[in-house]
Amino acid sequence: MAGYTDCVTRHIFCNNGAFLAYTEMISSEALVRNNSRTLSMLKRFDGEKILAVQLYGSKPEILGRAALIAAESGADLIDLNAGCPVRKVTQKGGGAALGRDVRKLGLAIRAMVKAGLPVTVKIRSGWDETEQNWREAVQAVVQEGASAIGFHPRTCRQGYGGKADWKALGELSAAAPVPVIGSGDLDSPSAVLKMLKKTSCSGVMIARGAIGYPEIFSRTCSLLNEGTPEIPPTPEDRLRSAKNHLLMAAETFGENTAARNMKKLLVAYVRGWPSASKLRNDLMKTTNLSAQLTLLDRFIQD
Repeated sequence: MAGYTDCVTRHIFCNNGAFLAYTEMISSEALVRNNSRTLSMLKRFDGEKILAVQLYGSKPEILGRAALIAAESGADLIDLNAGCPVRKVTQKGGGAALGRDVRKLGLAIRAMVKAGLPVTVKIRSGWDETEQNWREAVQAVVQEGASAIGFHPRTCRQGYGGKADWKALGELSAAAPVPVIGSGDLDSPSAVLKMLKKTSCSGVMIARGAIGYPEIFSRTCSLLNEGTPEIPPTPEDRLRSAKNHLLMAAETFGENTAARNMKKLLVAYVRGWPSASKLRNDLMKTTNLSAQLTLLDRFIQD
């Protein structure tokens, strides 16, 4: 997730039970240009068992070169994002726009598997309700060597609105010759359990549901493995998690960078109780780490 899954966030997710966490979306064009900021996004956190690098772009040849750079930098797995609906990505032919062009999508996978690593691909059900090409897209990527498919059964035009079409996910899971990882509307452990039961997908990919709620992974594992009832996090749970995340980011990236980049993550933690909106507003006005920690501590004590 662009702007979210840096090495610190991935570390927190994996510590909470995620099997792996993809990097932020990395521009293949920027990577082949050796952009320093882009290269820094390939950083592995200490103890990261599987470095899963997520690439996007529109040109198969460039995506192939970027996959090779990622492999040479120590990646264990490459993921092609052919499902992002964000306009600034699709208007350049990446994300869901690449998924719309089945032939080019297949060529991209063909180029990327030459890096010698497993290549997965994320797709949506199609561009809009009249143009749902997920069956053709799956056939193309499997034929060219994709190891697994992440499927978000919404169209690009839907964005994140409406409901994910779990019926389509179930159909794909039953027919695909490679593992299918389901995504969409997974905001709680019970939602994960429901998706697994209804669709028989091989696994799940939690995205927005984990932002501000990293414990969703450990609580989902407890529900699936031990039947432990789901217990929503308390406000104090959320605030302590937010503080821990902020301190880890400051240690890794420095106080100024952490204070600037963590705002959107901090406000994601602050939800679900009456006074949360005031704290969110106050956090967005902060300009330094000290002010952010002071606000969090004040609300934890209250």
